[in-house]
Order: sequence, then structure tokens, then C-alpha cells
Amino acid sequence: MTKHQITQPVGEDQKLLDQQPNWLEHLRGNFDAEVHLPANISREFLSAALLWAIENKVDFGLFHEAGKIIIAHFGGDEIYLPSRWFDKRWHIGLEDKEPFDPGD
Repeated sequence: MTKHQITQPVGEDQKLLDQQPNWLEHLRGNFDAEVHLPANISREFLSAALLWAIENKVDFGLFHEAGKIIIAHFGGDEIYLPSRWFDKRWHIGLEDKEPFDPGD
């Protein structure tokens, strides 16, 4: 039987957990716009959207909250990111200006 010893005081773990959300919120706050995708969005669509953003040199951060995936970005890059159109479906780019053709 292996014996494990805890070398860190119990209070230290809680401090680290308490600090993490502040750190993430600070990082997320550096961006001035966000796209909120449902957590059940297809992985193929999400991959295509992120690769398209990377290819177009979009600076973004990817975050996860309960029930949603968040792409934080700077204003002006919306043309390269997902948006929900009038047809209630997600597309890459602004409505009627979709720069990404999945058939390419």
C-alpha cells in the first residue's frame, strides 16, 4: 500500500481556487467583444471557425462557462468569427458577408 502525504496546508488550495476566476476575468477583460456559442456547437464548426480566425490573424481568447463557449476578441474582427444569422444558424462572418466557404 502506498502512503501519500499532503505537504500543502489546506487553506492554500482554496486560495488558488479563489484567485483563478479573478485571473481569468482579468484576461477576458482585455478583449472588448465576445461571441457566445452554445457548448453543444459541433466541433467541426468550432474548429473551422478557430482555424479561420487564426489564418486571418485574429487575436482571441477561448473561454468556457456553463453551457457556452466564449470567443473573446477585439472589435473589428467580427467578419472572421461566428455569428448567428436570421436563419437561427451559426455562420462564420457577418450576415450576407460570409468570408468562409466550407466548400473550399
